[in-house]
Amino acid sequence: MDPKKLLVVLCALVGLACGAGSSAAREQPAADQPTVTQPTLVQPAPAQQPVPKPQEKPKGTVELGETVVLKVGDTTEVASKDVSIRFARLVSDSRCPQGTVCVWEGEAVIELTLAEPGRGERTTAEVASTGRSGKQSVEFAACRVDLVAVSSGGDQVTLRVSKA
Repeated sequence: MDPKKLLVVLCALVGLACGAGSSAAREQPAADQPTVTQPTLVQPAPAQQPVPKPQEKPKGTVELGETVVLKVGDTTEVASKDVSIRFARLVSDSRCPQGTVCVWEGEAVIELTLAEPGRGERTTAEVASTGRSGKQSVEFAACRVDLVAVSSGGDQVTLRVSKA
């Protein structure tokens, strides 16, 4: 018998043997015994104190050493640098679809747009998931951007930003 089927049958038998919960939890008080109801004390809710929020960074920013997830067209700013990173597009994707067996790993290549608005500099770079047909990282304005992952549909990437 298939081990998975055997496991399912055993679990079903154990469930039937044990029942749902303990018998003590299901017992009802006898009809001839009076039930005693305890009074319920209602206390006012304590006054809520404002909870201090941690120092939040502006939405759409990443610190050096952190990872960030971007969808196609999204841009993030490096908090301590005058650098923006935009996931422009998926250039190519030869990875196997989920649920299939492939002879080789495949590779996704994305295009990033990197800009340093304060200096007016801008560049585009292609970054590959395996590095077989290109670089897995790019350096720009003292920042290094590594491609960590590409979603199965190619519409979302995870990038790690660090000091170059």
